[in-house]
Amino acid sequence: MSNIDAPESDFGTGKKTFSVYLTGIVLCALLTMMPFYIVMHSVLSRTNTLFAIYGFAILQFFVQVICFLRLNSKTEQGRTNIMAFIFTVIILVVVVGGSLWIMWNLNSRMM
Repeated sequence: MSNIDAPESDFGTGKKTFSVYLTGIVLCALLTMMPFYIVMHSVLSRTNTLFAIYGFAILQFFVQVICFLRLNSKTEQGRTNIMAFIFTVIILVVVVGGSLWIMWNLNSRMM
């Protein structure tokens, strides 16, 4: 049996524990309810509400990546997984940002 097929291999994701998943679910629920409360009760101005929604969305993204995808840097494989994840994010930013830039320029040149 090779090292990769060993049952104790975690592929760099760390141990699966119920407490990590429970923490992730609770944090995601809170990070969903807080912006909902802000919007429904008009606690902040429109601009600050948008910033709050984006901020909570980014926080929820990191909670999901850490708790559910279990990305960590404890092992060499974990660090490789993080580097692949960062590379994917960079490619997505370039593709989406470039597309928006092109569409913005086309819109301004056509009008």
